[in-house]
Amino acid sequence: LELTEIREMFELRSAAAFAALPEDSPVWADLDLLEDEHRLLAREIATRFNEFSELDERFHRLIHRASHNRFIVDFYDVIAMIFHYHYQWNKAQERERNAVAVAEHLAYIAALKSRDLGKVDVACRKHLKSARNTLLTSIPEGQQPQRA
Repeated sequence: LELTEIREMFELRSAAAFAALPEDSPVWADLDLLEDEHRLLAREIATRFNEFSELDERFHRLIHRASHNRFIVDFYDVIAMIFHYHYQWNKAQERERNAVAVAEHLAYIAALKSRDLGKVDVACRKHLKSARNTLLTSIPEGQQPQRA
């Protein structure tokens, strides 16, 4: 739970910085390419759902680089490792979870492209909430963390 809070803080800050980048920044072309890859994966999710993790990591790394904060960028390695490791514990409904995440990424990309900070915040929070829920449900029964 604590890790998800840190992830949310870092990603919200990075997403806002991303949306504020100038139109001539090369990240917009990178985002266009990632959007195309997401659309292709969405069309072929039934047979390629296991390819989502790598696309997810590239997408979030692109967003975090916009923070220009080496601690945020470097800490994403820890976040990604922990999230993706725990996702391996529970493969039930992996295709469905990944299909939802791809759709959330596409909404997030649209929000970033709109440069509307309200839309970016909503799309980012929705995706992070889903990631948090997926992480928590991947932890075996009886081992889930409790808030003090």
